[in-house]
Amino acid sequence: MKRAAHISLALALLGLFSTGCPVVIPPVDVITMSNTAYNFEFNDTPWTFTVWNKAPELMPTLEFTVSSNRSWLVVNPKSGSSNGPDSKKVITATVNRAGLAAGTHTGVITISGNRAISKQIQITVYSRGDTQTANGWTLKNVTSTYSAPYLLEFDFSLRDENDHAVHASPAQFAVTCREDGIRISSETDSHLATGSNKQLLAFLVLDYTKSMTDRTINGDTNHNGISDAVDYMQDAAKNVFLDSLSPDAKVGIYEFHRADRDPAMISDFSTDKDYLKAAIDGIWPAIRAFPAESRCWDALFAAASRFSTSEADKKDEQRAIVFLSDGRDEASDHTYQQVIDRANQRGIALYCIGFGAELDLTTLQLLASQTKGQYYPASTVEQLGVQFQQIVNDLGGQYILRWATLKHTAQSFTPSFEIAIAGRTLRYTAQTPYVPQNYAGDRLRGELRVVPSASGAATTAFLRAKYMPRYITQMVFDVVSPYPFTVRLVNAADGGLCDPAEWTLTPSGDGPTTIKHIAIRSALPDDIYTAIPYAAFGPILEFDFDMPIADLNTLFTSFTVDNSLYSVENNGGGQTLVVEWPPNP
Repeated sequence: MKRAAHISLALALLGLFSTGCPVVIPPVDVITMSNTAYNFEFNDTPWTFTVWNKAPELMPTLEFTVSSNRSWLVVNPKSGSSNGPDSKKVITATVNRAGLAAGTHTGVITISGNRAISKQIQITVYSRGDTQTANGWTLKNVTSTYSAPYLLEFDFSLRDENDHAVHASPAQFAVTCREDGIRISSETDSHLATGSNKQLLAFLVLDYTKSMTDRTINGDTNHNGISDAVDYMQDAAKNVFLDSLSPDAKVGIYEFHRADRDPAMISDFSTDKDYLKAAIDGIWPAIRAFPAESRCWDALFAAASRFSTSEADKKDEQRAIVFLSDGRDEASDHTYQQVIDRANQRGIALYCIGFGAELDLTTLQLLASQTKGQYYPASTVEQLGVQFQQIVNDLGGQYILRWATLKHTAQSFTPSFEIAIAGRTLRYTAQTPYVPQNYAGDRLRGELRVVPSASGAATTAFLRAKYMPRYITQMVFDVVSPYPFTVRLVNAADGGLCDPAEWTLTPSGDGPTTIKHIAIRSALPDDIYTAIPYAAFGPILEFDFDMPIADLNTLFTSFTVDNSLYSVENNGGGQTLVVEWPPNP
């Protein structure tokens, strides 16, 4: 067949020469690619494809160029050569969403060659319209939340030129907030906080299937009978991830290891890091006799379902699932798309560490990108700890910007903001207009909530502010509990609104069991400018009980606040504080 093709081509050329017509050599079909289409969806990870010469008998050496028809679609390298199917050239395509409007965008990658028929790859990209770049730094994954009383809130991440989280004190930022392009009044101002000001709720979902536990695949360097992959995974989860979290962070644990049993919840949400570490240590002894197939989608779906459906809870929490696996699953009842849907319904970001010989890179990237999380590759067991640390860093690189608009009418406006740091200014304009009347509420009514957490050995509760009115320089609580407890102020380094360096705590009562009068005051309580910032949110008090308490709703018999401090008769402004206790179901 090859000889016949050559003869036919030669005869055609002889015919052209014999007629005296110009010789026009028709292009030949020699270019082929590994893909003819690709959908990035919301994924930020570069995509690779291969190009090669499928017919060296027609063209011994194919010299080709690669180009795109969109500025946001970058290809590299832009040229290559191939001598046949065994000589494939790898091309990387990257999407830059900076300034890309919200919606679906399409582009084309074209592969061309001299005397070769050009081929194209159709590219699709989704954009939320929330990515802005300045000198290599990126403002991304912006989520807007509008609520009463007249609040606007924007959660976002800030990443450097290496796509690592930028860690900075809110005081280092210059922040400008605008409504319809007009800077907001200094009479309201804005409040920028790190993600730690919201309570972190996270589940660890850990893989104990054969692909992780097999010592012949993953080694057993210390000869303890446990694969290096499991050793490194557990060490990173305990000593990197848990040790790096703030005291009020609540973590739960799921494991999966065989198809004929449901994934197991090893621990529900708890702030007790020692208890969580002991729970991780107990996983392998319990399942070492039967590590088998993966049900990772079922495990993720179960973990996501443990998060509250309450919009009020979601508003006050930073929610995440940290997932380590190769992403290969043929036994689950749920699909990965159902996991994505459940996570988005409940405001959960998935942070996926990809590890294993049968890595399903695409699916793990989709899980991360479509839930506003992040994907982390680990090609060796040693990199597991590195990637757990990177997740901690990225969680710490989350920021929350809030302000309370002074407007209260039915006239909508478009919010926007800009943040400046290290010579870079990044801007964002909201996709959804704000209608003040839709979020009307009492600006003088502060909202507090008590968030309890139990473990096998102790119980902890945090008093958190969801919204603070103006000029709160002191608070007095009457607290009754049937259990002995101690109480302390939460440090500013842990997101506390009343740092003990500037505020005093005075508990009074007959002893630890009957402490029920708790006074908190700024250094100068008569000076309104020493108050908690207007519209601020975050932890205030930590209550510690040296015993496990099964029914957390019995933690306090009552939890009330003395609002007479803010009465007009006491020269107050008429503010009130309301404590949510017991927790809403």
